[in-house]
Amino acid sequence: MKKTLKKFALCIGLISLMQINVGAQNEIDALRFSELDWQGTARFMGAGRAFGAVGAEFSALNTNPASIGLYKRNEVTFTPMTLSIFKNASDYNGTNTLAQGVKYNVGSAGMVWALPGVSSTLWKKFQIGFGFNRVKNYNNVFSIEGRNAGSTIGSEVAITATNLGLNSDDVRRWPEGPGGAEAWIGWNSFLIDNITPTTYRPTMEGVNMFQSSTVIRTGGNDEMIFSFGSNYDDMVFIGATLGVPFIDFTENRTYKEVNDKNAESFNFQNISITDRLSVRATGINLKLGAIYQPFDFLRVGVAFHTPTYYGNVREFFERRMEAHAWEDVLVSGSWVRDYYGVEDSYANRFNYSLTTPLRAMANVAFFIQQRAFISAEYEITDYSMATMYSTRYNFNTENKNIQNLYGLSHIARIGAEFSVTQVFSIRAGYNYISSPYKDNINDGSKHYASAGLGFRTRVFYSDFAYALTTSKEKYWLYEPAFVNAVNNKFITHRVMLTMGVRF
Repeated sequence: MKKTLKKFALCIGLISLMQINVGAQNEIDALRFSELDWQGTARFMGAGRAFGAVGAEFSALNTNPASIGLYKRNEVTFTPMTLSIFKNASDYNGTNTLAQGVKYNVGSAGMVWALPGVSSTLWKKFQIGFGFNRVKNYNNVFSIEGRNAGSTIGSEVAITATNLGLNSDDVRRWPEGPGGAEAWIGWNSFLIDNITPTTYRPTMEGVNMFQSSTVIRTGGNDEMIFSFGSNYDDMVFIGATLGVPFIDFTENRTYKEVNDKNAESFNFQNISITDRLSVRATGINLKLGAIYQPFDFLRVGVAFHTPTYYGNVREFFERRMEAHAWEDVLVSGSWVRDYYGVEDSYANRFNYSLTTPLRAMANVAFFIQQRAFISAEYEITDYSMATMYSTRYNFNTENKNIQNLYGLSHIARIGAEFSVTQVFSIRAGYNYISSPYKDNINDGSKHYASAGLGFRTRVFYSDFAYALTTSKEKYWLYEPAFVNAVNNKFITHRVMLTMGVRF
C-alpha cells in the first residue's frame, strides 16, 4: 500500500523520547552477573589460579578463605597492571570478521596482618585481611558482517507490531509503550507493511541485504573483601571472607541492515540501531573455607560460597534508531523520487534484585622439598539457581528461562610452581570451564592456560604472568527464530604485574 510522509513533518519532532517500564533485564543478565572468572595477583594467575590448598596468597582469599591461615608474616600487595588484548573472530553466514582491542585495569590490592595466637594453646596465629580482587572482567569487543541469507530484522519488528495490536494509524503516530518506536520506524521506512489492519509482515524478507554489528563491552566485577583466619597447630587452617562485589558493566551495540543490492526495487534503503546498556550493582556474600595438612607434603581444602545478593541492580537502557527510504510523490503534476530519513529513540531505567547461585570447591596441593608444588581444584556451580525479582515487575518468565536454559558448570584448575633458586620461581597452570548451558543450546566453555615468573627476597617480591583464554559462543543479531547464529571465537591475551612486601 502507498504511504506518504512529508519532509517538513519530519523536521519537527524526528526524535521522540519515551519512558517505558520494561527494559533489557532478562535471563542473559542473570547469567552474565553470576559467572565469575577469578583474577588478581600475577602469582595467582600464573599458577593457574589453583591456590585454594597452597595458601598464603592474597587472591586466594576470594576462592578458599582458609588460605589466609597460612600467612605467618604481614603482607601488602598491589597489582597495578592487568593488560588484556582481544583478538576475536565472528562467522556469520560464511563471512568471517576480525576484531581487536586492548584494555587496562588494576587487578588487585590488599593487606594481610598476621597476629600472635593465644598463648598456651595450639592456636598459633590469627590473620586479618582487607582489599579487593577483580573476579570478572567484562571487557571485550567483536564485529559481525555478512549477507543476510534472506533474513531481516523486519520480521521481529512485524511480530512486535502485530502483538501490540497496532493499526496503520497507530504506527504513523509514534505509538507509546514497548516496541512502539520500532514499529513506527519499521512502518515509515517501508521495513514492514500490513496484511490486515492490525497484522504486519516484513517487506524485505528474502531480499539479499548486507548486515553488520559491533559490540563493545567494558567494565568488571571488583570484589572488596574482609577476611579472617587462624592456624591451629600448623595442621588445620580456617578462614572466612565477607565479599562485597561491585558490578560496573557497559555494552554499546550497533546494528545496520542495508538494501545495497536492490535499491531500485524496494523503497526501504537501510536501518541503523544503536543500543547502550549500563548496569551498576553492589552485592554481598560470605565465603567459608578450611585446609587440612596431615603431612608436610600434602594439604587438602574445601570452600563454600553463599549466593551473592544484589539488592539494587540499577540498569539503564537506551536505543536510538535511524532509517532511510524513498517514495515517488506527485509534485506540480510530475512524479519525483523523494528520499528521506526517520529517527526515533527511547530510554528506560529499571531497578531489580538478583541472587546468584552458591558455589562449592575442593582443593589439594602436593609440596616437593619446599621447592615446588603442584595443586589442583574443582569448582561446581548450578546456574539454574539464579533468581531475579522486583516489586515493580513479575520475573516469572525470566526465572523459568533461567531454570530451563542453564545448569551445572564444572571448573577444573591445575597449577604448579618451581623455585629455580632461592629468589627466582617459574609457574604454569591450566583451567577448563564447562558450559553453563543445558542441552548444548550454546557453547560457553572456556580454556585457560598461563605461565609466570617470580622474584622474591625476604621482604620484597615482584611477579609477572601471562594468561591465554579461549572460548566459543553463539550470538544472534536479533530474535533467533528469524536469523542464523553468529559463531564467535574469543581469544584473550592477558599480562599482569604484581609487587608487594612482607614484614
